Amino acid sequence: MRRRGYPGLVTYHTTLDQAAQAAASAASPYGSWSAERRRDLLHACADALEAARAELVELAGQESGLTEARLAGEVTRTTGQLRLYGDHVAAGRHLSRRSSPGAALGGADVYTVDVPLGPVAVFAASNFPFAFGVPGGDTASALAAGCPVVVKGHPAQPRLSRRIAEILGTAVAGAGAPNGTFGFLDAESTDGDPNRLSIELVQHPAIKAVGFTGSFGGGRALMDAAAARPEPIPVYAEMGSVNPVFVLPGAIADEAGRKKWAETLAGAVTGSAGQLCTKPGVVFVPETAEGEALGDLTGVLIADNAAIPMLTDGMAAAHRHWQERITGAGADQERAGKPFAAQISAKDFAGDYREEHFGPAAVIVRADPAEYPALADSLEGQLTATIIADDASDADREAARALLPALVAKAGRVVWNGVPTGVAVVEAMQHGGPWPATSASWSTSVGTEAIRRFIRPVALQGVPVDLVG
Repeated sequence: MRRRGYPGLVTYHTTLDQAAQAAASAASPYGSWSAERRRDLLHACADALEAARAELVELAGQESGLTEARLAGEVTRTTGQLRLYGDHVAAGRHLSRRSSPGAALGGADVYTVDVPLGPVAVFAASNFPFAFGVPGGDTASALAAGCPVVVKGHPAQPRLSRRIAEILGTAVAGAGAPNGTFGFLDAESTDGDPNRLSIELVQHPAIKAVGFTGSFGGGRALMDAAAARPEPIPVYAEMGSVNPVFVLPGAIADEAGRKKWAETLAGAVTGSAGQLCTKPGVVFVPETAEGEALGDLTGVLIADNAAIPMLTDGMAAAHRHWQERITGAGADQERAGKPFAAQISAKDFAGDYREEHFGPAAVIVRADPAEYPALADSLEGQLTATIIADDASDADREAARALLPALVAKAGRVVWNGVPTGVAVVEAMQHGGPWPATSASWSTSVGTEAIRRFIRPVALQGVPVDLVG
């Protein structure tokens, strides 16, 4: 199970076992680094990626089919994320800082310290080659927490993954980190099974946690493998969502409102070929003439786009097959996805219509707004849910008040008068949600709170403070 080598690197071209063991050896020395040193390492990684921006954007475009503008923006988000996480831990803002002076038996002080979990397995995602790829949020948050990482590159972008691994490996070594702090494995299959490497990585005893963004099937397989270990470990998996949008009557009462929201929704559905975990997959519109007009215009604006290159042939094929099941006819394309919208009534909202669909398509559901809370209740857990309303309409505000409890119960982020695409990397962000959107609804994979996935608190009772490093 030998991996391809890269000049100048040490653990980034080894076997899985060697990479995991190197990470285990690095865990204690790297975990004892000061937060300031970890900040400097993350800043060095950001600087190195920025220096190679043009090369990386070109390479990512060749392998992903995503536009230069989209990828350039993603590099900016990724480098900003690395710097933000570094600054956050250097300020000590990731720590719980709980203390109970004299509260224990005998008057002993109790206080908590936060310690890194240990080596983290990270699985790069294909739809965000930078922000959720090799240098993405899981890698950044684990390193910020003081955990070594072993990153498995994504097979959809093999050359980009290797090049980023070279850049990060050099930056991490240049920051003086212990050998094994950053490890990289190619996404090649073993014995003809493309999933075997992933399972073996999760099951390696040196690995103490997992970060994953991808399909429900992939995430569930990693969870099952982690649970079957002699020492089960946490898997933080983001697995999918239909991101429902609920349009209230006041927002589309006039033609200008209908045009505005039709254009906004169509752009969110087709942007990046609909290959975003936060793409609006289901849009509920009022069962009125105005709602029907919004649905028709949104559908036309979506379908008027030419076929859009998708990340892989497999994803394009899955898009075609889903379209065939919905409409009875598929587009004859190879790696491209033909945008389309299906329009149905609320009574027909079942089966395939409720499934997450990766591609430039959406389901538009005509329903009585009074049914919205019940429809929301009927959905599975979601990453996001959106309300589109007229702020000045008392009727819309009352309808939203009735709808919000169901959305809060079902989603990790609720959006008001916007679209869910575009996840801000900020302290207050929650990018997660109830099962099956994620495996851990209390956690987030975006924002500074993501760091806390990879640390655990230890209560020290009566231990002299000066003994704790």
